[in-house]
Amino acid sequence: MKNKKIIYIVLACIIVIGAIITGFKGLNVGLKYSPNKQIEINIGKQFDINEIKQIAKDVIGNKEIIVQKVEVYEEIVSIIAKDMTDEQIEQINKKVNETYGISNEVKDLIITENASLRIRDIIKPYIFPIALSLVIIIIYAGVRFRKINIFEVLARIIGMNILAQILYISILAITRLQINVVTVPMAIAIYVFVTFTIFNELENKEEKITSEQKKK
Repeated sequence: MKNKKIIYIVLACIIVIGAIITGFKGLNVGLKYSPNKQIEINIGKQFDINEIKQIAKDVIGNKEIIVQKVEVYEEIVSIIAKDMTDEQIEQINKKVNETYGISNEVKDLIITENASLRIRDIIKPYIFPIALSLVIIIIYAGVRFRKINIFEVLARIIGMNILAQILYISILAITRLQINVVTVPMAIAIYVFVTFTIFNELENKEEKITSEQKKK
């Protein structure tokens, strides 16, 4: 019991500290979700993405960049950085032309100024499927664990999942890990793990109730 109290105190501290850091500094949003400048260069042939990364680094410096292939034929490269001057874009284009023997001009590039994405915009595509799965899980749990008070079942499934997600966000805030493409999948993995753990606990409790009823 004492160990459990210590764990609860530690978890409460993590959540409080996380809330304070989030309030003052916000979450550490990765480059893809923060304001950035993106250029797309049509190379017209297969290319080595590491070469493009090196070109971008040589021009932009040690700033964070994202370089990725675009479209099904992978002949277009996308370069994303927090900011790129017109001169840097021109230099990148010139070096890519020299490396791959092409003759793109700056006007041939697709240059985009991307605004920051709000957290709710990032999670929006996941809201409906997660909500639907939660409703199905609750209905199933209500039928499966009939011997347990329905309010206890709901409290465990909903309450523990909410607590787990708040704890996850608090850890992200404290550690300053970036909000990026793996953040939401990790949250979903936590949701699945917590739900599976709760179901195991409910099954054990129902078995105990059944055993006690048989003894009577």
